[in-house]
Amino acid sequence: MRNWQTAAPQWISCIHAQMPESTPDELRKALRAAAADFHGGTSWGKKVWGRHCRLYLARMAGRGDFRADGKETVWPADIVFPFRSENG
Repeated sequence: MRNWQTAAPQWISCIHAQMPESTPDELRKALRAAAADFHGGTSWGKKVWGRHCRLYLARMAGRGDFRADGKETVWPADIVFPFRSENG
């Protein structure tokens, strides 16, 4: 039986190793092209692949959220996060 959670990071690192000088956008396109080979049409494989790709791209881009347009997520002023300190 396949362990999707350990296989996804291995596939992603192999794809990135084949194109080490790629930008996050180029890598995102390559990962999207390889998605069908990984998940084989299964719903669980699609969920796992998408989650691991987002995490990998966020780490590579150096921020908590990777968006293709390159913009940071900006929260409206009326949304308050009480568990965060004033300094960040």
